[in-house]
Amino acid sequence: MRVVILAAALAACPALSFAATATATAMTPRGVPIATQCQGPLAAKGHKIARDFDLALGQDPAACFGQGHLYDGNSNQLVVTAPSKACPGGTMLDVYEQARSGTWGSLLEKPLCAASVSFGPKNPWGAWMLTIDGRHYDQRGAYYTPATY
Repeated sequence: MRVVILAAALAACPALSFAATATATAMTPRGVPIATQCQGPLAAKGHKIARDFDLALGQDPAACFGQGHLYDGNSNQLVVTAPSKACPGGTMLDVYEQARSGTWGSLLEKPLCAASVSFGPKNPWGAWMLTIDGRHYDQRGAYYTPATY
């Protein structure tokens, strides 16, 4: 019954239907590599977060940042890439996330030699995984580690 009443209210008042659609958010696309940028507001935000929370890779002056949604809801994750002579492909990657307490930390135990990350697919139990250079990583304990299934 509530659905019918809400639908009738939206039909009767176009301003309400605009407000309802304006606040709805689209589902984050999964499986798309997250693009990074080395300059601009997102890069400045990423460098500040890395400094404030002592996240090493993000403190590199050449670090680039991207943003995505690993989980449904309004949490954001920052992807950071930086040049690295220690990596065969020349790029090191990490993923940062803000905890409910407000602090930021890494989803990986340590940065990986990798060039791209995307969010998804889900593991067999329904939790979102990271896909780093085509390999799936699943959360085990405090960090995401290579999936073995």
